Amino acid sequence: MIQAINCLENLPNEIFYEIFDYLDGCKIYNAFSNLNTRFQYILASTSVRLKIRLMFELETILQYQSDYIITPNKHRIVSLNINNNYEFYYPNLNLFNIDSSFTRLESLQLYNIRSNKLLPILISLISLTYLSSLSINYDDDNVDNIDNIYRIIFNLSKLRYNKLSFVGFESSISLSISTNTQFSHIKYLVIDHSCALDELIVILTYTPHLCRLTCRYINEPNKDITKHVLNTILNLNYISIGKCFAEFNELIMFITKISSQLQVLRITSCQDTNYLDADRWERLISQYLFHLRIFEFRYEESIDEELIVTLYHERIDRFYSSFWTKRKWHFRLYIDTNYWLNDVIVYSISSHRKISTEDINQNISLNEHDESILSLEVLSQTNQLTIVDLPHVDNDPQLSSMIGPILLLVPITCLNITRSEIFIGSLLELVVCLPNLNSLVISTLSMIKPRYLSVEDTETLRWLSDYNEITKVKLHRMNDLAEIQLLLDLCTSMEYLEVDCTDTICPKQLLRFILMKNIKSIPKLSSFYFGISIVKENIIEELTTMINLEQLCHNYTIKQI
Repeated sequence: MIQAINCLENLPNEIFYEIFDYLDGCKIYNAFSNLNTRFQYILASTSVRLKIRLMFELETILQYQSDYIITPNKHRIVSLNINNNYEFYYPNLNLFNIDSSFTRLESLQLYNIRSNKLLPILISLISLTYLSSLSINYDDDNVDNIDNIYRIIFNLSKLRYNKLSFVGFESSISLSISTNTQFSHIKYLVIDHSCALDELIVILTYTPHLCRLTCRYINEPNKDITKHVLNTILNLNYISIGKCFAEFNELIMFITKISSQLQVLRITSCQDTNYLDADRWERLISQYLFHLRIFEFRYEESIDEELIVTLYHERIDRFYSSFWTKRKWHFRLYIDTNYWLNDVIVYSISSHRKISTEDINQNISLNEHDESILSLEVLSQTNQLTIVDLPHVDNDPQLSSMIGPILLLVPITCLNITRSEIFIGSLLELVVCLPNLNSLVISTLSMIKPRYLSVEDTETLRWLSDYNEITKVKLHRMNDLAEIQLLLDLCTSMEYLEVDCTDTICPKQLLRFILMKNIKSIPKLSSFYFGISIVKENIIEELTTMINLEQLCHNYTIKQI
């Protein structure tokens, strides 16, 4: 132990300065201030840049940190992160003031702060010559001061990054358009609150040097945006909009005017089906956004009783054209049944693949969690539909009528169900909606209630067994022979079958079951793979002996992989 301390003390001061740069200032003082005189000297050095993170602590600890660490060292603090929740629990706590004495402050983060505290702080920040990053989480029902907050923020001469957050779907920002001499040097702007499109345009007149713009909500404009002067921001190369409620025409007008240098565009929209016009997106990108590399687009559409297929739904295949594929922008479609108000259909374009599209014969990653989201994902290159989760058939009897029109938009050939279980009735409803299906991958079939098919489901199964064209089937985690029996009854044209067995399934019993069914039910079956968790050394010999003695199959090959 003594040797370790001596080795630590042999390190030069510069190493400690660098180490301390990664640590919270209060924790540094607590750990090193009482060790010896050398560390007291190091902590007093102006070379130590203090970064303070003041979160919720006991009242006595907060008061001590304020009086003995922060207040004496205001001139050395470069980063300050404060959560003002303590005011609710400790109303009599008297902490330091954030003022112009923080002469070296570069980054300030304020959480849960109210307007009566925020405005005086912002005014005091104007004199700080190093402040480059400001994040504010505004916790106040009164949003009337938002104008004043932005005015002061735009007067912070060295500010390069700003984020303003507050809750509230609607707010009114009545800033006047900036003059040529009245602007900010902000390069990264995060508007983490609702903002009308015309209000956003006015805000951007203050930020001619902007590089990245992120908005939480963009509402419909309060005024005609054609009457606004849309100044081009030459360096703006990134726009992300969490939810856009403005019409597609208005958004296009905004994007075409604001910047031709965009490299990244991320947007989620709703309410206007014109957003599904693939041809118009193509024209926008081809004619105005020459430098666009990453395009991530989502359109969310509520499902009330049944989906009304419009002209743009029918043209959804335009998102599969060479324009999109050569850029490796992939179309996806899914249904979210756990949305805030209603079930929603989500159409999206993404520059990266989130779902594996490996061949059915390859290993497929499964979702182990039972999430309450119905995610039907149509991938443009493989026409694969992936079910991440699915409501129980007895809870959602209108499943096929709800999603059927959507599934028919694309000739889906592979159904990959990656949720933890699926009820048989739900599976049948899905297959009915997929006339082009030839491959089926299922995590596991739930044989619990409702265990037995209804009369209607039984009739559906008989009809499907005659008319479906499923030739490849893979079942993960088979727990019961009844599960494989249903798949054999459903997929009478099956040529390839792969099953992963649990410990409850005997390999010999499973193989006998399949081969006996192969004679009548699935005569086209030519390849059968099954995985078992515990393998005996002589398993191949045992299976071969059983097949030959019982004459279950002729002219076959069996091997262990």
